[in-house]
Amino acid sequence: MHVNAVLLPDRTVLATGGGGTREASVIKGQIDPQLVRERLVAEIFNPDAEAWRSVAPATIARLYHSVALLLPDGRVVAAGGNPDKGSQVNWLPPDPREEMRLELYSPPYMFKGARPQISDGPTEIAYGQQVVIKTPQAQIIKWISLIRPGLTTHSFNCEQRLIDVPFILTAQPGQLNATIPSAADRNVATPGWYMLFLTDSNMVPSIARWVHLS
Repeated sequence: MHVNAVLLPDRTVLATGGGGTREASVIKGQIDPQLVRERLVAEIFNPDAEAWRSVAPATIARLYHSVALLLPDGRVVAAGGNPDKGSQVNWLPPDPREEMRLELYSPPYMFKGARPQISDGPTEIAYGQQVVIKTPQAQIIKWISLIRPGLTTHSFNCEQRLIDVPFILTAQPGQLNATIPSAADRNVATPGWYMLFLTDSNMVPSIARWVHLS
């Protein structure tokens, strides 16, 4: 329960946090590792291979009221949680039993070599628009993706989405001509802010550029 799933710019999915029971196994304010109810080991799902694999474990249990969100640099931040079975007191003063620590997860693509770079591109984009994105790695770019910043609670991310942006190489070196989805796709590519990622043929993403779709 309470697992969080995060879309990554290499188009895999990180599943992190959660547990086999509603809340953590807390005894005298400490999580009991012997009861093994918390799931610390994260997993990544590859939809192309239809396969899961275990990756680096967290050190903090993330259960009820926890979140996991993709950052523009490609890492994932995990935060929150009620370690003492969701005990609550008034928010003022804050509940000392609320989990206030953060953890950052670096997906495997962070360690696969040099990352592509976005040297220039628009900030404002419109439906159906042709835009130029400049990158020194234009020849090896596999995908351009618009990834919506997350808004998550209770293991449900109601804003998360990844939009594929078709593109072609231009005659001008270091440039990609990209076509923003049309207004007919606005129910999927909803208006608002997105992280624009370039992912190369080695499945390594760039640091994102913030763009506003309207």
